[in-house]
Amino acid sequence: MSPVFQATLPSGRLLSGPIAMDNYHLGELLVGEVRAPAQILERTPRMVAQQGLDHLLLQFYHSGTSRVEVAWGEADVGPNTCILFDLAQPATVVAEPVHATNLLLPRALVAESVPNVASLHGHAFDYATDRVSRLFFTCVRELVDCADMLDVHQLPHISQAVAMLGSACLRGRAAARPANEVQLSIAIRQYIERELGSPRLDAEMLAAQFGLSRATLYRQFISEGGVQRFIRERRLLRAMKMLTQPTATGRHRVSTVAYTTGFSDEKTFSRAFKRRFGFLPRETEVGAGVWGRTADTQPVLQSWLKELAA
Repeated sequence: MSPVFQATLPSGRLLSGPIAMDNYHLGELLVGEVRAPAQILERTPRMVAQQGLDHLLLQFYHSGTSRVEVAWGEADVGPNTCILFDLAQPATVVAEPVHATNLLLPRALVAESVPNVASLHGHAFDYATDRVSRLFFTCVRELVDCADMLDVHQLPHISQAVAMLGSACLRGRAAARPANEVQLSIAIRQYIERELGSPRLDAEMLAAQFGLSRATLYRQFISEGGVQRFIRERRLLRAMKMLTQPTATGRHRVSTVAYTTGFSDEKTFSRAFKRRFGFLPRETEVGAGVWGRTADTQPVLQSWLKELAA
């Protein structure tokens, strides 16, 4: 899974069995299949900050087991189970030999339908028995099988169809709330994204904008640890993106990023950034994104032996 995760062998374990990864870049989506040995996979705060990925990774396990550790706790993954990773959050995976189908998609493709998808980070669910989940998996698996035969003009429509099916699968798992509450949650989060650059954006501003009590507003963000924490997280992730994107003059100034993302001053921003990612904004590498976009569908074969030996 490198470069999304740092991969190392568990102490005393030897490489055995098939080792391969086939990936297909379909414009907005990346799909593929992996056969991997026992290993420890880590996505560290530094990787999160430097890569600037605002994507979701779903792995559908065919065989093998893993223990996934994230901030909220641990989850076990096994055959007929799908695990979701929010790549804007750290994670550690302790895996036995695994065979899985992968789907990587931008958060933006599902954000409107599943506004609190971040709360599913590190959660696993059975894709074999639930009908919608099974349909989602079958679609992704068939896409892997025929990806190298698709016409480039078909890819945007296919990407949208897969995202819509994934949204239908994930929406019920993210929250079992009445439709009006879901629509309110979507509206609030869309408003936050538009107003991130405003230093006035806070719980009081949101409560007034939507006519809500502080208690009602907080309930909308329980899974994210509260509304202020959610706003701070979205500001820092936007700042991370800006810092990793090159400009005509080389890179954005730290002060510019701070004010653009709603922080009152550069010092406050730098402290918050270091607490979140473990290093200062000026230490972020420009152009550290993982995948660029290409015009054609391309199969990408990666050698696990080479990655694990690196």
